Amino acid sequence: MITGKYSTYKSTCSYCGVGCGLEVKKDCKGKIEVTGDSDHPVNGGMLCSKGMNLHYTMMDHADRLLYPQMRWNRYSELKRVDWQTAIKRAAAVFKSIIANHGPDSVAFYVSGQCLTEEYYLVNKLAKGYIGTNNVDTNSRLCMSSAVAAYAQMLGEDAPPFSYRDIELADCFVIAGANPAWCHPILFRRIEARKAADPGVKIIVIDPRKTQTCSNADLHLQINPGSDIYVYNAIGKLLIQNGAIDYEFVQNHVEGFEAYKKSVMPLRIEEAAAICGVEEHEIIKAAQFIADSNAMLTMWAMGLNQSVIGVEKNKALISLNLITGQIGKPGGGPFSLTGQPNAMGGREVGGMATLLPAHRKLADPAARREVADFWGVDKIPSIPGMTATEMIDGLEAGRLKAIWIICTNPLVSLPNLNRVESALQKAKFVIVQDISSSADTLQYADLVLPGAGHFEKEGTMTNSERRISYLSKVIEAPGEALPDGDILIRFAREMGFAGFDFKNPSEVFNEHCQLTKGTNTDISHLSYDKLKRQGTMQWPVTAARPNGTERLFEDKKFYTLTGKAQLFPLSQPANRSAMPTEAFPLILTTGRIRDQWHTMTKTKKVSKLNQHIDKPFLEIHPDDALVRNISNGEMVTICNDNGQVTVGAKVTGNIKKGVVFLPMHWGKVLKNTSGRANNLTSDLIDPTSKEPDFKFAAVQVRKFAKVREKIIVVGAGAAAYRFIMSYRERNRLDEIQVFSNEPYPFYNRVLLPEYINGHFDWEKLLKIHHGQLEKMDIDLRNNCGIISINKVDKWVEDNNGARHQYDKLILATGSRAFVPKDAPMGLPNIFTMRMRHDADSLREKLHPGASVLIIGGGLLGLELAAALREMDIQISIVQLGGRLMERQIDALAGQLLLEIADEKDINVYLNDQVQHITLEENRLKAQLRSGAELRADAIVYAVGTRPNIEFASGAGLESGRGLIVNDHLQTNDEHIFAIGEIAEHRGRLYGITSAAEQQADIVANYLQGDIFAVYKGSVLMNILKFSDFDLCSIGLSEIPVNQDGYDEILFIDKSMRYYKKCIIKDDRLVGAILVGDKTEFAEFKNLIENKIELSERRMELLRSGKKGESLLGPVVCTCNNVGKGNLQGKIDAGINSLNALCQATGAGLGCGSCKPEIQEMLQQSNEMVAV
Repeated sequence: MITGKYSTYKSTCSYCGVGCGLEVKKDCKGKIEVTGDSDHPVNGGMLCSKGMNLHYTMMDHADRLLYPQMRWNRYSELKRVDWQTAIKRAAAVFKSIIANHGPDSVAFYVSGQCLTEEYYLVNKLAKGYIGTNNVDTNSRLCMSSAVAAYAQMLGEDAPPFSYRDIELADCFVIAGANPAWCHPILFRRIEARKAADPGVKIIVIDPRKTQTCSNADLHLQINPGSDIYVYNAIGKLLIQNGAIDYEFVQNHVEGFEAYKKSVMPLRIEEAAAICGVEEHEIIKAAQFIADSNAMLTMWAMGLNQSVIGVEKNKALISLNLITGQIGKPGGGPFSLTGQPNAMGGREVGGMATLLPAHRKLADPAARREVADFWGVDKIPSIPGMTATEMIDGLEAGRLKAIWIICTNPLVSLPNLNRVESALQKAKFVIVQDISSSADTLQYADLVLPGAGHFEKEGTMTNSERRISYLSKVIEAPGEALPDGDILIRFAREMGFAGFDFKNPSEVFNEHCQLTKGTNTDISHLSYDKLKRQGTMQWPVTAARPNGTERLFEDKKFYTLTGKAQLFPLSQPANRSAMPTEAFPLILTTGRIRDQWHTMTKTKKVSKLNQHIDKPFLEIHPDDALVRNISNGEMVTICNDNGQVTVGAKVTGNIKKGVVFLPMHWGKVLKNTSGRANNLTSDLIDPTSKEPDFKFAAVQVRKFAKVREKIIVVGAGAAAYRFIMSYRERNRLDEIQVFSNEPYPFYNRVLLPEYINGHFDWEKLLKIHHGQLEKMDIDLRNNCGIISINKVDKWVEDNNGARHQYDKLILATGSRAFVPKDAPMGLPNIFTMRMRHDADSLREKLHPGASVLIIGGGLLGLELAAALREMDIQISIVQLGGRLMERQIDALAGQLLLEIADEKDINVYLNDQVQHITLEENRLKAQLRSGAELRADAIVYAVGTRPNIEFASGAGLESGRGLIVNDHLQTNDEHIFAIGEIAEHRGRLYGITSAAEQQADIVANYLQGDIFAVYKGSVLMNILKFSDFDLCSIGLSEIPVNQDGYDEILFIDKSMRYYKKCIIKDDRLVGAILVGDKTEFAEFKNLIENKIELSERRMELLRSGKKGESLLGPVVCTCNNVGKGNLQGKIDAGINSLNALCQATGAGLGCGSCKPEIQEMLQQSNEMVAV
C-alpha cells in the first residue's frame, strides 16, 4: 500500500515464536521504519525492544555478506567468486562425496529463522532427491522435547491453544520460562489480564527468581532437575482432593489409572524436600489450580532443554489432562517457542525424524505417499542425524560435508570445544548466512550470502499455529540471494528435476497440497488468501476456510483411539552430569531481555546493548562468600568441558548451589572465554535428542591471576587512570611508574588557570602526598625510559638501569609541535605542555605585558582567556580561516570570533608567522600578511605529536602512533599503549576522556575481562571561557561528498545562540552547542553509545525544555531511562508502577522493563517499612 511518500507493507517479526505483526514503511530512498501492526491479532500494535528496532538491524549492512566466497583448498584464504562458480563447486563436491561415501555422508543444518518455503525446499532436496534424512534445525535445541510430548500425549505435534486464551484464563502456571523478558508481548497480555481481574493467579516454577516473578502470586523456586516431582505432587493433590475433571478423564483420556498409581505414593513433604521448596507452597499451587475455571500451563527451555525434557513436558501436560484444561476457552498446554518459524519448519518435515505435514518417518505408507508426491523412488527409512549427532558424525568421520544455513552453531550448540574440533575435521563446510560475524565462517570452505528479513517473501508459523505472509520490502545488498533461490540453483546443478519453481508462491502451493487430508491441512490456503484476509491458524480446510482458533474442542485427539494419553510418571533418574566434590555447583543457562540467540542481529542495535552489554554469572551470596567473591569481580567457571571467565553478579534471585550464565556471546577477538556453551554437556534427551543446556556441574573461583610486575611509562592522564583503575581490582601486582618530569600526575588542561593564579599548584595535582605509598606504587620521578627489550622483557631508563616487566603500559603522551624554523633558542618563546613551561611563562608576565599566541585552537584560546584576566595584551595568529577550525563549523567560528573581539583579543586569521627576531628585549613577529607584532612572550600552541620514538625503535608497529588492537595491545601481546600515543584503527585520540577509557579497558582486560574492548572514542571539545559556552562533540560538519547525513539547526545570531545536530542512520553523530551547552551530557551519551534516535529525533533542539539525561545503568531501552532516573522519582514520593512509568517514560514502550521497575519499587517499600 502506498500512502504519501511511504509504501507500507505487512510483515511479521523475525525474532521469537510469538509472531508479532509489523507494519514496515519504506520511503522513496529505500529507508524503512517498523511499527507494530495495530490490527494484528497477536500484538495489537505492541512490540518488544527487539522488534521495534528490527529495521535498524536490516538497514545496517556493515557486517553483511555481499558475495560468494570460496577456498580453493582447505588452507587457502576465502576468495570472492561468482554465483555460478560457487554453485558448481558445491554440486561437484556433494556429488563426489555422495558417490564415494553414500548420501548419509552429507547433511543440512538449518534454522528456525528460515521461511517455511526454504525449509520445504531443503527437506525435499535432502530426503527426496539426495536420499538422506540428515536434515535438522537449531529448533532441535529449543522445541523438540515439547514436540515429542505433544506427539505422545495428543497424537501429534499439535499445540492446541490460541493466544486469545490468555484473556480467558484465570490461572497461569509458568514453568521453566521467563516470558517477561523472552516473550514480552505475551507477558504484557498476561499482565493486562491480571490487572483487569486481580483474582487471576500466576504460579511461577523456576530455580531463578526471574522478572516474571514480579507479578506472580506464588513462586516455587525448585532445585534444577526436580520438576517432575513438583508436577507429580500437584497431580496427587488434585486427585486426592477431587479437583480433577472425572468426566473428561473417563471419556477422553487413556492411562489415568497408571498415572494415578505412579503419583499417589509420592509424599508431599518428600517432594518438597527434593525440590527445595516448602510443602505449603506445593499445596497452595494445587489449590490455585483446583479453584480455577480455565488454566494455561506455559513453559519453555527450563523444561525442554533437559536430558529428561520429554518426561518433564509430559508431567506438566498431565495436569491439563486430568483437570480437563485442554480444548476449551482459556485452558490448554502452551509451549513458548523460541524461534520465529520453528513450527513452520516442523510442518514441512524439516527435522531428521519427520516427513511433511507431521507424517511419521517410521511409517512406510507415509514415506511412500511423500515419495510419490515428489516423484522420487523412495524416502530413506533410517532417521537422520539430529543437531548434536551431526557433530558426532563429523568427529567420527561418518559425516563428510555439512551445509549450515542461517544459524551460528559455534555459539549455540553445547560443548563448543568439541564442536570446533568436529568442524575442523569436516571435509567440506558450506555456510549460508547474512552476517560476516558468524563464528562458523572460519571453518567454511564455501560462503553463500543469503537475503535477510524484509528482503524476500514467504511465510512463517508462530506458536499458536498462525501462518503469516511476509512481503518482500527491500532488495538484498550486493549479490545476496534468498535462501530458497540458492537451494533451487544447487538442486538444478545437481540435475534434480523437481525444482522448477518460478517463485516462492509455487513452493508454498506445493507444500499446501502435500498437507491435504492431514491434521495440519492447509490445502485451502494461498498467498492471495493470506494477503486478502490476513494471518490464519491451521488447519485451514474447506470445512474451516478461515482457520482453526483452538484444537480439540470436540475432545477428539489425534491418537489412534481419539483419546489423549496419560503415562505413569515415576521420577526418572536425572541423567545430567551431577555435581561432584570437584564441581559442586549446578550451572543453568538462558537468555536476557534485549539480546536474541547469538546476537548477530541484536548486537548491531546500540539501544539493545545498553541494558546488559556483556555476560555475567549470577551466584548466590552464600556461594560467593565461601569463595571470597564480591559483586562485579571476575570469576572463572570451569568443568571438564572447558571454562568461562566473566563478572560475578551476586544475587539472592538464584538458589544456593545454582549459578546462571546468559548464552548469547561467542568469541571476542578470537578469545572463547565468554562462551557459556564451553561448559554445557552434549548429553541429550533420548527421545527428543534435545541437549541438556539447563544442567551442568561446575566450579566457580575468583579469577586467579599470577602475580606480575607492571611497568607504566608516563605519568599523565592515561597513566593516572590506569593505576587507579588497576588498584581498584588488584592490590597484589607490583606497579612501577616512570616519569621523565619532576612533577607527575597533574592536570595539564588547567595550566592556563595555574598561570593566572586562579588555581594554585595543589589544585592541579591528581595524586597527593602519601597516596602512592598507600597504593603501593613505586614512582620514579625525573626518570625516563629510553629503550625496550621485548625478548627479555626489560626497559632501560636514562640512568642506564634495566627494569624487568611482565606487562608494559606505555602512556608517554605527546609533546608540543613546533615548526622546524621556529627560533626556540630565542628567549621568551614557549610551548605549553609542562609545569616548567607554565612557570617560565609566568615569570615573564606583568600587567600590561603582551603575549603572542601562535595557534587558535583550544589551548591557544584558553590560554588567551586566562591571560586576559591578568590584563595581558593578547594577539592570536591562526593559519586557517576560523578559530578552532578542526572542532567547529564556520558559523560557530564567527560567533567565537565576536567573543574574542569583545575580550580584546586581537585575532589574525588566514595568516602566518614567518619570522621572529629579538629587538630591544622584545620579540618581533613578521606575519605573512605584512603585519608586524611585538610581544614580551610568544607561545606556540599549534598541536602535538605522540612520544613514540623510543618505542617504535624497539620494533613495535607504528604509524602516527603505536598501532594497537581492540584490547590496546601492540604487536607484542605483553606491551600496551594508551592515551595520545595509541593509534587504534588508524585514529589517534588526543583527549583526556579517550585516555581514561583506554586505561580502564587495559586494567579490566589484565584482570581477565575479555569483553574489555576499545571501540574508539568520540572527540569532544569544550572551550573553557568563564562567560561563554561552546562545545562540539563528534562531527562538526558533514563530510564532503557523503550522502545520508541530515542537519538540525537552531540559530539566534544576535544572542550568539547556535545549536547544531548532525544525524546519520538515525543516530546523532555530531553536535555543536554555542551559548548554552546544557544538552552536552545527553548528546555525548547518544553519540558515544551510537543510540538510535527513533522518536527522540523530533525532540532534539525542539522541546524548549531540558529533558532529563540518562542517570545510572539503563533500565528502559525503549526510552533510555536509567536506574538513577527511576530512583530519583521514587525518592520524590512516587510509589506506584503506573505513576513511575508515566513520570519517567520507562515501561511505555515494549514494557519488558516493568518487572525490573516493579522490583525497584518493592525494594524501596521494604526499606521504608524497615
